[in-house]
Amino acid sequence: MDSAIRKIQKALKLADDNSNAEEAQNAILLAQRLMAKHGLTASDIGSPEQKQPEALEGKIRKSRIEWWHRKLLGVVADNFRCYSFFAKGSYIGFLGLPEDVEIAKEVYVFAEDAIRHHSSEYLKTRNYYFGSRRQTNMLKNDYITGFIQGLREKFKEQVEVECLSLVLVKHDAVVEYYDKAKWKTGKPTNMSTLGDGAARAQGYKDGKNFNNPVGKMIG
Repeated sequence: MDSAIRKIQKALKLADDNSNAEEAQNAILLAQRLMAKHGLTASDIGSPEQKQPEALEGKIRKSRIEWWHRKLLGVVADNFRCYSFFAKGSYIGFLGLPEDVEIAKEVYVFAEDAIRHHSSEYLKTRNYYFGSRRQTNMLKNDYITGFIQGLREKFKEQVEVECLSLVLVKHDAVVEYYDKAKWKTGKPTNMSTLGDGAARAQGYKDGKNFNNPVGKMIG
């Protein structure tokens, strides 16, 4: 057991000291697998230097926050040990340990770009760019709804395959920070759809095929 703990500490230190996002993620994933395998928690592991982890707010500037930004933010936060939040001045972001926040931000931005690209391409196949703007947006919302559902399902399946359910738990320092912040829940944003099953089905398929820019999720 002591050997396993030392390996986990080494992997976490490598992740903490590494500026390369992909290498840092791989180190974290290795540590998580070892923790799950041996039934260890963060309190069991500690730190080689006994440093107290600190929570970090990572903000993403937005000129406009759309309804699906909130949905996507929540899906990513749930799967990368973070809380999501919305701040004054059109900011969205993640609260978590520094390494989790950085990866969550990178995955979010990549996923948002993917949604914009794939939804635009899908609308072209349906010739909705030549229809009314209102109907175009409603069909786009159908597609995006399906995409986010597919992405959520993809993450769920990865959690089961990688046995990451235990390490999805947020660190105590993050929970304490969140509780003290007492953030208010934002008002839901209204959005309309056509109820188009084909658009949702294609969005769901594309969401499940989404690939993170830094490899597999870390949980």
